[in-house]
Amino acid sequence: MYHMLPYSYRPQAHYTRAQHGEFQNLIERFVNKILRETDIVDADNVDGRKLFNSLDTFFSYGLLTADGTYWRFIRQFLPKAEQKMLKAECGNANDRFLSIGWLKTSFNKGTLHFMLLALTNQINKIYLNKYYHINSCLRNNGLLEAVTELMDRLNTVQFAFYTSRQLREEPIPAAVVEPYVVQVSSRAAARQRKLTEKEASQEVVPNVIPTEIPSILTQAIDQDVLLDELVRNRHNRLNTELYDASRVEEIDEDGEASTSVVEEKLEDVMTKKMSCAHMESMDPDGIEQILASVEPEEPDMPEFNLADGEYQMSQGDVLHLAINVFEKSSEKIIECFKVLENFHSDCIKLRYFVMTNYNVYVFKYRYKTHSGSPGKTTNLSSEGFFIPVVRMAHDRIKAIKISIDNLSFMLEANENGFSHFIENVERDDKSVFTYTAALAGLECGAHLINSLIQVVEHSSRQLSERAEVDDHIGYMCMLQPNLEKQLSRTIDIRSAALSFWYEQSYAEREQSMTTKSGYLFKTSVGTWMKGSEEADQRYCMIVGNCLHVFIDSNCKSEDVVINLSTSTLHNMGRVTFQLRGPEGQFEFESSAQEDYAEWMAVLGQIMENKATPQYMTPCLTVLLEGSIAVVQEGEKFWADGFLRLLNEIPGDSFQQVIVVHPPKDKDSFFANRAPALCLVTADQSIHYFFLRFTKELERFTNSVEVTFGLKHQKLDEQMMQVS
Repeated sequence: MYHMLPYSYRPQAHYTRAQHGEFQNLIERFVNKILRETDIVDADNVDGRKLFNSLDTFFSYGLLTADGTYWRFIRQFLPKAEQKMLKAECGNANDRFLSIGWLKTSFNKGTLHFMLLALTNQINKIYLNKYYHINSCLRNNGLLEAVTELMDRLNTVQFAFYTSRQLREEPIPAAVVEPYVVQVSSRAAARQRKLTEKEASQEVVPNVIPTEIPSILTQAIDQDVLLDELVRNRHNRLNTELYDASRVEEIDEDGEASTSVVEEKLEDVMTKKMSCAHMESMDPDGIEQILASVEPEEPDMPEFNLADGEYQMSQGDVLHLAINVFEKSSEKIIECFKVLENFHSDCIKLRYFVMTNYNVYVFKYRYKTHSGSPGKTTNLSSEGFFIPVVRMAHDRIKAIKISIDNLSFMLEANENGFSHFIENVERDDKSVFTYTAALAGLECGAHLINSLIQVVEHSSRQLSERAEVDDHIGYMCMLQPNLEKQLSRTIDIRSAALSFWYEQSYAEREQSMTTKSGYLFKTSVGTWMKGSEEADQRYCMIVGNCLHVFIDSNCKSEDVVINLSTSTLHNMGRVTFQLRGPEGQFEFESSAQEDYAEWMAVLGQIMENKATPQYMTPCLTVLLEGSIAVVQEGEKFWADGFLRLLNEIPGDSFQQVIVVHPPKDKDSFFANRAPALCLVTADQSIHYFFLRFTKELERFTNSVEVTFGLKHQKLDEQMMQVS
């Protein structure tokens, strides 16, 4: 029995994003190869042909119609005149041929990048949802952004692709994973049958031009005429080079034989250039088949290493800021840094200091939540979004003041003040006249200050007066007198560093050093564990008051973190114990009785003591001629010079200088730990100074060695066992 399906019935489309990343790398390799071309890229260029096919697959994959006719979607963004021009050029063509024709025209005119930019606009997403599956290439925001950037890099390449309907025997199906048969109406079938019979009855099918052509088309220059001229010029140039080379050989040999250069006719050149059978005779392959035929990968280009404190925004972030935040459409980002606000307080804030050719912006960053996105402020590429805080126009910056060792800076405005943002709305109410931030590093601070001075001096704005630069003189006039007043003596400041300071006695250290690490068999309570072979073997490590559970001893993948201060310990057997807390209930089994006893002793000691968490104080560590002063600047230090003296460590009490570096493995769990300088003194106390960058640690350590004559030691396994 047969059942008739409704005309509008379409089978459910099945698409996947599994190979989108590999497909993106394939397009990038083709682009890198084409960028090395010095001549016109046409259908005879192998890489150009592969790039054309890949972009056709990019637009075809995920279409709900599954027939490769993305022209129905693209025409939503084209003016009526351009649509009629393309139809006149392609003749009496169906939607599939119009899709190929539009892609060819976009390559030749260099407009493909702008079309992709339009597709990244949030307003145009409604058309994507209407024509494309959720797992299509175009609806993958990351892939769409990457392809847009790659097409932008091709703006210097001249393409000369040609298309011709009569070279195809039948329309080309779209490159999809699972092609589907779409029901065609009787009228469309009759029209296609008539067109096929007409093509079969003629050796060459001429393009059918509509009788009525808009006036704008009659005035426009046909694109193929321009391409013909390019091809003819290239051919003439090659023949001229061959002729000149032959004449040079004849002169060298003193011969009179003439070399005849055979020049092809324009018809032969056009026939050769219009042989698009290679470019357009695509098999109905999907992304899997295209990737399977990829050539061996070329060596990866070296990545650009950012300096300390620098930050590189993604293309999606830059595009979002250019559309929604930047004051002028011609603004370009020069450099971006990560700075710290309110360093000497309990509410330190990380900010992004962005310098453009017109303004200096300060942004805060907020990660996306699972509950939803914030609408207008969300960009397409990153895991969060940037929110503007302050905008400082170059012509409003009156002075740039720098602290000691370039650790921090302050920008002072003229009488117009700086603009600030409240709930993403810019306010220019002349209420913000200064901006202060810290870099916490000599080298990165110098980099930011030099870049800022160059950007302001060479601004795209018309500056009425040059910004004044105060190179730490004004800062020292505030710091030294007030610090001498606190110490009640004259001092000589050698160096300084912004750090987090923590003091600990030997007794407190012994308690905090209570730790253990090793492999345990873990299982969640509620599952029956018959033996060790049925549990998950995990590497466990006690750090402070927490038990970190890793997948293995590399400490790269963390399974769970259990806060021992809020958990209870229960003995469940000969070698099994249980931890119950807010994170859940977990059972751990040791491989030996001795190991089990050690774990129980360490866990019990930590849970009984329940030491308070260590508080590290943000401060300015000032290196004097005979001591180290730990001070905190006041909220308005740049105006009144107020500071607090937290501690002074005499230099003659130093016994050891120990340096702790973070692991070199970037994937390690402890890779994001700050480098530290430890000073062991004679009064049985240890002073820890945590700095922001490794280079800053090395600089400050060298200053301590030169001032006090102590050689530093690096913390290693042997020193840990001895201590």
